[in-house]
Amino acid sequence: MSGEHDEVDDALTYLEADVYEFRSGYERARVARRLSHSSMDAAQRARARRYVLDVVEGRKHCTQPALGRLAHAVADNPTRAALRARLLSTDTEVARRAMRTLSFVRHPSLNEDERERARGLVLADAGRTSWVTPSVRRLARWLWAPEWEAALRELARHHGPDRAAAKKLIEDRDRRREHRARRPSP
Repeated sequence: MSGEHDEVDDALTYLEADVYEFRSGYERARVARRLSHSSMDAAQRARARRYVLDVVEGRKHCTQPALGRLAHAVADNPTRAALRARLLSTDTEVARRAMRTLSFVRHPSLNEDERERARGLVLADAGRTSWVTPSVRRLARWLWAPEWEAALRELARHHGPDRAAAKKLIEDRDRRREHRARRPSP
């Protein structure tokens, strides 16, 4: 039992050191994913939560899916509140990392302002490329609601800075619906 405890401590120490060398990003992601499946005591969970918030703040580095899995495993109510506060940050990159991390956490309990901020970030991300990336698609599905769909359809009808992004999200959603409708029933 103490061997596993020591391994978790070593893994947390490695993540906290934020070593930058050849392939260290892959290693951090692997360690974070493994930690998300490990049993941790209260002190280790607190260290892991601190690490998650440090990455969201930009002080440490980890790939988003691995960080999300770790956050999913260790998040508590104060961590959720801290992530929601960072979602409203004036620093767009911090807000974007917070949104992506919150999308992995159970019961993020977004209020209307936080939900609108997250939807604005997804819309901006959709406008950054000529297609809807898998991560943007996943976030859009997470935030999708009939009222947002109506707002996107309204944006897509009128010329404006978000028109192309809104059209991409709507077209992607419609394609997915058509694909589901064509699938044979079990």
